[in-house]
Amino acid sequence: MNMAGRLPRRLLHRIAYIRRNRCSVLLAMLGVIIVSAPLLSSTPVTGGFVGLGTMAILLLAVWALRVRRAMLWIVAVLALFAGQAIAIDQMGEHWLRPVVFASIAVFMAVVTVALLHYVLDWHPITTDKVFGAIAAYVLIAFSFASLFSLVELFDPKAFAYSIEKGPYGHLRWSDMMYFSFTVLTSTGFGEITPATGLTRSLIVLEQVLGVMYVAFLVARLANLYNGSGLGRK
Repeated sequence: MNMAGRLPRRLLHRIAYIRRNRCSVLLAMLGVIIVSAPLLSSTPVTGGFVGLGTMAILLLAVWALRVRRAMLWIVAVLALFAGQAIAIDQMGEHWLRPVVFASIAVFMAVVTVALLHYVLDWHPITTDKVFGAIAAYVLIAFSFASLFSLVELFDPKAFAYSIEKGPYGHLRWSDMMYFSFTVLTSTGFGEITPATGLTRSLIVLEQVLGVMYVAFLVARLANLYNGSGLGRK
């Protein structure tokens, strides 16, 4: 009887924790995409996986951030548009691929802005906001990965690289994701390097955003602790 009573109670505690820290579920989904995208990069389901992953991120972000009804309608319309583009692309109509990458980049950017608004507001820092801050950082890299893929579709010589091309003669999205993280974290270029002025400009923009994001987050935390210290005095 005791064990039977403890199990539901533990489950309820875990559910309550997830409801209090909804951004943790969003971050977990982003982790799944980071790990799974390279494994599926050489399979025909890559495009569908990226599309479904994008939709999952949007749905989880709507749930985690408790967005208002107006934003919910905007996200729903954008999701429907992107879903149709991804479905048509999977049917062989690859002329819509720029629309797919552009819509994914817009989606990621919208979710990132919403997360930043939530993380950097004046309310106290919580565990959920910490998860949200990490998720926003990951989404910045995802957004630029989609932008880099979009640029390469229009200019195949936008990047110089020593790795194998994807099935359509371009770098895979997982490769662009890897490259975007090296840019965002200022790790340094490896197998992929920029070859045009536009790609260099985008890289500079991502690097500046990455540095500014960390600076704003540290300033936000410092302001919080200074405020709490003044309150104790």
